[in-house]
Amino acid sequence: MNKKELYTKVDKILWDEWDPIGVNDYGGPDDEYRGYVPSIIKLLEENAYESKIANLLHQHANVNMGLSSKLADHLEIATKLKTLTE
Repeated sequence: MNKKELYTKVDKILWDEWDPIGVNDYGGPDDEYRGYVPSIIKLLEENAYESKIANLLHQHANVNMGLSSKLADHLEIATKLKTLTE
């Protein structure tokens, strides 16, 4: 898979399945999480473990978005993202 396809797939997973704010339920902008895609792709290209990807998602949600989530909330999405490069 080329980088453009990977970018599109990561963006779609973040929007459709991760969506920690819940904006897609209310017709929010579909680019809401696009700014986080490059950092996730970087980890995928480094073949990072799911736990490291989950940590990044957790950081984006809790630090960047000001939410209060648990690390475990992000593991399923991290696993799904990881499978994109396997």
